[in-house]
Amino acid sequence: MKIMYALLPAIGILPAFLPECLAANSWTGANNYYVYTLPTGEQETLFQAMSDAGMKVLRTWVTGLDAGQKDSDNSAVGDLEHGGLGNYDDHVLDLIDQTMVIAHNYGVKLLIGMHDVNALEAGDAYSQAAGSAEAFYTDETTIEAFNNRITYILNVHKHQTLGQPWSELGSYIFGLEAQNEPMIFDQNFYTSHLDWICNTAKQIRGNVGNPDMLILTGGGSGSASVQSTFFDSSCAIDVVAIHDYNDDWDNFMSNAVSQAQAAGKKLLVEEWGSLYSSDDASRLANLENNIQKINNYGVPWLYWELITNPDPHYGQDYEIEVNGADWSTLESESKSTAGVTAAFDFSAALAL
Repeated sequence: MKIMYALLPAIGILPAFLPECLAANSWTGANNYYVYTLPTGEQETLFQAMSDAGMKVLRTWVTGLDAGQKDSDNSAVGDLEHGGLGNYDDHVLDLIDQTMVIAHNYGVKLLIGMHDVNALEAGDAYSQAAGSAEAFYTDETTIEAFNNRITYILNVHKHQTLGQPWSELGSYIFGLEAQNEPMIFDQNFYTSHLDWICNTAKQIRGNVGNPDMLILTGGGSGSASVQSTFFDSSCAIDVVAIHDYNDDWDNFMSNAVSQAQAAGKKLLVEEWGSLYSSDDASRLANLENNIQKINNYGVPWLYWELITNPDPHYGQDYEIEVNGADWSTLESESKSTAGVTAAFDFSAALAL
């Protein structure tokens, strides 16, 4: 999704494509890309609501942000390398450190991206160094600098409270991905440069020995999220992340599940949402229909996006305020999803 800067089986019944020996249940979570810049009290409100709904994972990423995201009272923060490539300012990581601990107190783990494509498109230090957002993925200098960024985040920075590098915090971190929605600005370029995703996944895995800390793709656009390259054994991806706002699950999910299972990898619907409508009944019906379809394939899902203030109804408006108007429906559906038999076993990665 675009960011503001300076996208059923009956309960207990196994899907036809699911091996009978697998008994894990599905699960849910959410996204909030600026959660770590919110006041502590609002973070606690968010994680309490997620806990009440049985949600297990919150996805966010390391990036610089202006204040006032989604009309919230979040504070501004600079990117890790706002002073130039290799010039690290740990303030953003320190904030995420604090959020990790708060989330853990409510039984929630974080899924963390190392970067955001929206920052790249907005002209961040990487885009400037490469000369363009597209060149970032092919320029040897920025590739090396980005690999260094990954290593810095995962093994040089030490958690403020826990005193360990993030690579050792499997009880707090569910998974990692190099970038939110890499190359989503150009579909042809994306499909021609999938090796960047596999190579950065290899860089992450080289820094994280714990196999229960999963490596994800970062998501794509609808069915294009699922690429055969990701299922190859040479690609260090553990989880293919699906981002879809087209409600077209039945067009590709069955085949995607089969491919993932055959490759010994997993799927996660990492971003999806129901567009805000003044006709609340219509929105809720759409929300319930999407969840029913996703659950029909036994794939866990993360909602885009949970917020802690009244929804300002900006463009691409999929936000739901926790404890607000549409929250009770999402909460109920999340609880129901916990009874759906899963196509993939994430239990080791979810363990606190």
